[in-house]
Amino acid sequence: MINSRSKGSAGEREACRWLQEKLELDFLPTRTLDQTREGGADITCIKPFFFEVKRCQALALRDWWVQVTAACDRSGVRVVMFRQDKQPWRFLISATYIGLNKGFIQLEQKVAIEWMKKLCKKF
Repeated sequence: MINSRSKGSAGEREACRWLQEKLELDFLPTRTLDQTREGGADITCIKPFFFEVKRCQALALRDWWVQVTAACDRSGVRVVMFRQDKQPWRFLISATYIGLNKGFIQLEQKVAIEWMKKLCKKF
């Protein structure tokens, strides 16, 4: 049985490889290793994004959104990237992108990739 810390680290490494491939980055994104001590997101090296990565069976979307909102710089784009076993990555982003004042919306991979590529080009 894999403990949650090992599974979390493995999920973050998997997410870094996925982001490099899908966003066609010329570098491998890195995990924020000192986040426990200093706070912050799991992956912060892709401007303007702050990624919180979750790799687990039980979904806690609202809790994850609260976590990324509290942990990340307000000037960045907060994203919760999550995946259950044998499922594709999915994404939570701020509902302000569709004109709401609070909350989050969920994006599937194809839409998330297109959205993230657009934002990356601006930075």
